[in-house]
Amino acid sequence: MKFSACMGAVILIICLSVVSRADQPLTLNNAITDVPGIQIGHYTDMDALTGTTVILVKEGAVAGVDIRGAAPGTRETDLLNPTNLVDEVNAIVLSGGSAYGLASADGVMKYLQAQKIGYPVGGGNVVPIVPAAVLFDLGRCGTDFKVWPDAGFGYNACLNAKDGLIAQGNVGAGTGAQSGGLKGGIGTASTDLGDGVIVGAIVAVNAVGSTVNPETGEFYAGFLERDNEFGELKPPNLDALVKSRQLMDKGDDAPIGNTTIAVVATNVSLTKAQAQKIAQMAHDGMARAIRPSHTMFDGDTIFAVSTKKISLDKLQNLKNVPVSINKIGSTAADTLSRAIVHGMLAAESVDGCMKNYCDTYPDACSNRRK
Repeated sequence: MKFSACMGAVILIICLSVVSRADQPLTLNNAITDVPGIQIGHYTDMDALTGTTVILVKEGAVAGVDIRGAAPGTRETDLLNPTNLVDEVNAIVLSGGSAYGLASADGVMKYLQAQKIGYPVGGGNVVPIVPAAVLFDLGRCGTDFKVWPDAGFGYNACLNAKDGLIAQGNVGAGTGAQSGGLKGGIGTASTDLGDGVIVGAIVAVNAVGSTVNPETGEFYAGFLERDNEFGELKPPNLDALVKSRQLMDKGDDAPIGNTTIAVVATNVSLTKAQAQKIAQMAHDGMARAIRPSHTMFDGDTIFAVSTKKISLDKLQNLKNVPVSINKIGSTAADTLSRAIVHGMLAAESVDGCMKNYCDTYPDACSNRRK
């Protein structure tokens, strides 16, 4: 059975500090869609355990990218270099399917072109600017290796795009994801910096490394939780820890199928160079939440986008622009870390193939609020 689900998740991040702020209330949806101008759409194929997530910015957004993994699969990333011509993107695609899945961006271009959204090239014609990154989920759990996201996935993800609450877990690019022997998935989070400044992140967690400390069974990034957003997790018992170590060890047997891809976003006006710097800083959030990160078998890629809704000088009590960029970049990193935890908690087990966090550590989740 093939079906679609709305509100995709890519990786979009911004965070305030590396200190947990459990006393601070969460943003409206605790999602990247809290950033004005962002819409998310998913298209999911549960039979093939793969899918596509699109981040739509129909009014255009300045974007940067930073790639730290050694096995990336990407499209249009060179265009985001600050020295190159085009200043804005119209969408970003996160998809399964490895390099084959880059074809999903064709469907996003078709959707945008029909609405005359894109870079003007004369005669009333446009070329939509749609960078993309993919993860490896081909053949997972015995599925057909030759079924992967195509243009139809991207087009239908656009049809499903909306703001507000975002579906997480086994949807879109996170459908067949796994991380460190546990089921991975799509996750999102956001942070309110005050003065109208919002930072958000969306991520598809599919890493060689683990999000969980095998000695304690707790999330590496759990200390960044805000307002009990992870649902009052408890430390796992000893039996669960022994079993989980065995499960994670199995993940080392087949290290090829990996890569974590994300988008971080803010409504603050940025240049391409500033967006690129924020994408670089956001990788700290990935490294805090997943160990190891940026391996030879991961293509870890983070896009950073600015929807240009408010001026950078709206960040109060800051002496200069570089200080403001530091604040947004560090917030993006922490927000991404939190989104990674949400992606792992929202993921659902796949029978006989991949167990999620709560099925692996039932004691830890016994008090968890859904």
